[in-house]
Amino acid sequence: MPNSTSSQPAFHQKKVLRACAEILDRIEANPAYERTSGLLVEVGGEVRFAVDRRGPAVADVFSVTKAVTATLVGIAQADGFVPDLDAPAKPSPHTWRQLLTMTRGSETDGAWELDAVMARADSWLEHWLAAPAVTDPGKKFRYDDGAYHLLGAALAEATRRPLAEYAAERLFGPLGIEEWAWLTDPEGLPLGFGHLQLDRPALATFGRLWLDQGRLDGQELLPAKYARAMATAHTTGGAPEWKGYGFGLWVDKSMGFFASGWAGQHVLVLPAADAVIVTTGYAAFDPGPPPTDEMPEGWRPAVKLVREVLVPVLLAGGSS
Repeated sequence: MPNSTSSQPAFHQKKVLRACAEILDRIEANPAYERTSGLLVEVGGEVRFAVDRRGPAVADVFSVTKAVTATLVGIAQADGFVPDLDAPAKPSPHTWRQLLTMTRGSETDGAWELDAVMARADSWLEHWLAAPAVTDPGKKFRYDDGAYHLLGAALAEATRRPLAEYAAERLFGPLGIEEWAWLTDPEGLPLGFGHLQLDRPALATFGRLWLDQGRLDGQELLPAKYARAMATAHTTGGAPEWKGYGFGLWVDKSMGFFASGWAGQHVLVLPAADAVIVTTGYAAFDPGPPPTDEMPEGWRPAVKLVREVLVPVLLAGGSS
C-alpha cells in the first residue's frame, strides 16, 4: 500500500515547519508569488501545517478539476456504467481511455482553444465534438480541455444523471465535502475540464484518496486498479507540466504524481513520504465573457518553492 511506513523516511515536524516557514518567507519577499492563497501539508493522514493567505476558502481549482472528473469515471466504472474504457464515451466517438489520456488526436488550438470556446454562446459540446482530427486517436498527447468536457458529458449520459448530482452522491458525499460549486456551460453542463470550486482540505482529501489507491476509511471508493492507472504515465505528456500523463494526473518519477491547475493550484502526492501537499492561488477569475483575472504579469506558482524546499525534506527525513 502506498501509505505503508515500512520504507518511508522518518517524519520530523520541526524540519517540516522550518521548510514551510522558509516557503512563506520567500512568498512574502517576492511579488511574483503574491496571488498564492494557501498551503496545506498532510503527512500520515494528519495535517502538519496549514496557512490561509488570501481569497475565499472555497475557490476555483481550475484544471485540478480534470483529476476529479477522471476519479468520477473510475467510480462510474465500479458502478457498472463504464464497463470498458476502450469503448466509445458517447456522445464522443473517442474512447474513455483516449479522452482520459488526452490522446483523442483532435485539434486543440485556434477555434478549439479553451478561451475561444468559452467565448461562444452556442453549444461548447457540439463545437468540441466537431474539432478536426490532427493525429490518429490514441497515438499522441495534446493538452485537451475539450476531451475532459466530453468526459463530463459522457458520464452524464452513461449514469443517466446530471454530472453534479452523481458527483455529490458518489464522490463528494462519501469524502465529506459539503462546500463546493461547479461552473456550467451555456447548456448547463458542468465543466469537466475545470472551474470546480473546492477548499484546500477537500483537495487534500482527494490527494489522500489517490494516495491510498482509492480506499476511504478502509473501504474501496475507487477501484484500486483504476487508481493505479490514474497515477501511471500512459504517455510522455507535454505542455504545460512537461511530465508523463495518466488519467487526469501528471506523473513525476522523482516524487510521485500530482494534479495541476492554472494560477497555482497543485495537489502533490508523495507516496514514499505518505504525504499530500496542497498549494492554491487566488486569481479572482471571472468567466465573462470575456474572462478576466487579477494575475500579475510574471506570476509564479508556489509549488516551485514547495518542490525546492519542502519535498526534499519529506523524502529525505533525517534528524530533527
